[in-house]
Amino acid sequence: MAAVSDSVRTLGELLERRAAEHGDETFFRYQDTEFSYEEIDSRANAIANRLLSSGVTAGDAVCLYMYNRPEYLYAVFALAKIGAVAAPIDTRFTGETLEYVLSATDADVVILDADTESAYRDVRGDTTTISTEFFAGEGDPDQPYRDFDLLLSGDGSAPPDVDVGGSDTCSVIYVQRYRRTHPQGVTLPHYSYINTGRESCRDLLDLARDDCIFTTLPFYSSYPMQMGVTGALISGATFAFQKQFDGERFWEWTRKYDATVFLYLGRMLSVLYNREEHERDDETPVTHAVGHGFGFGSDETMIANFERRFDVTVLEAYGITPSSTLATSNRPGDRRLGSVGKPVSYAEIKIVDEDDWEVPTGQTGEILIRPTTPNTMLRGFDGDDELTVEVCRNQWIHTNDVGYVDEDGYLYFVASKTNTIHLGRVAGRISSLEIETVIDTHPAVRESAVFGVATGNDDEAIKAVVVPEEGARLSPIDVSEHCEKQLTYHKLPRYVEIRENLPRSPAGKVRKDQLLDTEAADVWDRERGYDLNR
Repeated sequence: MAAVSDSVRTLGELLERRAAEHGDETFFRYQDTEFSYEEIDSRANAIANRLLSSGVTAGDAVCLYMYNRPEYLYAVFALAKIGAVAAPIDTRFTGETLEYVLSATDADVVILDADTESAYRDVRGDTTTISTEFFAGEGDPDQPYRDFDLLLSGDGSAPPDVDVGGSDTCSVIYVQRYRRTHPQGVTLPHYSYINTGRESCRDLLDLARDDCIFTTLPFYSSYPMQMGVTGALISGATFAFQKQFDGERFWEWTRKYDATVFLYLGRMLSVLYNREEHERDDETPVTHAVGHGFGFGSDETMIANFERRFDVTVLEAYGITPSSTLATSNRPGDRRLGSVGKPVSYAEIKIVDEDDWEVPTGQTGEILIRPTTPNTMLRGFDGDDELTVEVCRNQWIHTNDVGYVDEDGYLYFVASKTNTIHLGRVAGRISSLEIETVIDTHPAVRESAVFGVATGNDDEAIKAVVVPEEGARLSPIDVSEHCEKQLTYHKLPRYVEIRENLPRSPAGKVRKDQLLDTEAADVWDRERGYDLNR
C-alpha cells in the first residue's frame, strides 16, 4: 500500500484518501466483523452530514461516553470531517466527575451505550448543556434516547463541504494529572493525530499492509486512537480491537486477528505473564508490543522474561496526553531494557529540579517535553488559560512525571510526581508505587497506598496506609519488618496506618489527601522507639 502524502493534515482527509485508494479492502476488524475503508468513510460522511444539518458545526464539542465499539470510530471521523470536536469521556467517570466533564465540554450532543447508560442516567437531570442524546447498540425500546442509526441516515455519498485545517482542534480529552479537583481538558489539533500515527507506525515500526495493530485499550485515551487507528491508516496496516482487556482471551484474540503488534499500558504485561503457562504461549503472530509499564527496576527483568516466554519484542515508550501520546520510544534495533527510549523526531526532553534548572545526567527530576514541529502537541487546556500557562511555563510542557536520562540519551521513567515522594535534594524522588508493590506482596495485605507527608523542611516522610485481607491480623510492625527485607533504608515507611478501606474518588482513585494525618493515635511512627532489624 502506498504511503500517505506528508501533505495530509486532518483525520477526515486521511480517511478519504485511503477510501479512494483502497475502497473495499479491510481497514479494521471487531469481533467477527470486518469493515472496509469505503464503509467507514461512507458512514462517517452520513453522520457528519446529519450532524451538520442538525446544527453541529466547526468547533462544537460532541461527547462520546462509550466503551470500544465501531460506532465510536464512525463518530470520531465524522466529527473530524465537519471540524467539530470529539470529547471522549473516561468510562470510569461517574457521579460528580461525570457531571462536571459533561458540563465542561459545553456540548449539546452525547453518544452513549448500554455499558455507560446507568452512570449517565444518574446525572442526566443535572447536566446543564446536553439536549440531544444518541444510544449506540441494543437497548431498552422504551429508553428516552435517539437511536444511533438515525445518524447513519444522512448522506454517505460525499463528505460535507467544510474547510478543516491541521491546527484546528480535533479532540478535547479530560485527564486527571495536575492536582486539580476535577479533570482537565487537553485540546489536541488534527495534525497531532497524523504526526503521531506517522512517527510510531510508519517511521519507527515500519508497518505495512500485512501487519495488524491490535488493542484492548479504551478509545477515550489518545494512545489507541493516535497510534492504533491513525497509525494503521497511515502505514496501511489493519487495525483490530476488542471492547476491553481480558487476560484469559488476549492471546486467542491476537491469533484470531493475526496481529503483529499490540498496544499495552500499565500492568497488562504482568497480567499476561502471571497466567498459567500454556504450550501455545510462543505461537502468537505478534512480533512487537508497544507501550508503557510500571516504571521502576523490576521492569527490566519482567520484560526480559516476558520476551523469552512469548517470543515478543517489547518496545517501551513514554508520553502523556499533552504530548500527543508519544515523546520517547525504544526502536527495533535501538533499545535499552528498563528505559523508555530516546526522544522521537519531533520532541525534545530535559530533566529539571524543583526550580526548573536542568539537572546533571543520571540525576532524577521532573521530565519536561517540548515540540520541535508545529501542531504536534497540545493547543492548551480547554477553558483554563491559567493551567496552560502553569504547565507550559518556560516554553516546556511540565509532565508532572519523574525520571532521568543516561549518558547515551535514553530516558528512564520513575513515576508520576503524584506517585513519588521527595526525600530532599540529596536523595531526590523515589517511587511510591515500588513501595506499594512490596507491601502488597505480604500475604495478609489486600491493598496499600504510599505517599509523602510534609515534614516542615524541604522534604517529605514516607507514610503507608494498609488494608488487611478480611479476617487477617496485621500490625504496623508486621508491615515495617516486611519492608525491611526488600527495601533500602531510605525507602522504608516512617508512618504506617492500618485501615479497613481506602477513600476513593468517583473515578476510583485513592484520595491520598484524606490520609495525610500522622498525629492520630492509630498511626504508627517508626522513629518512636522502633529498632530496625539491620
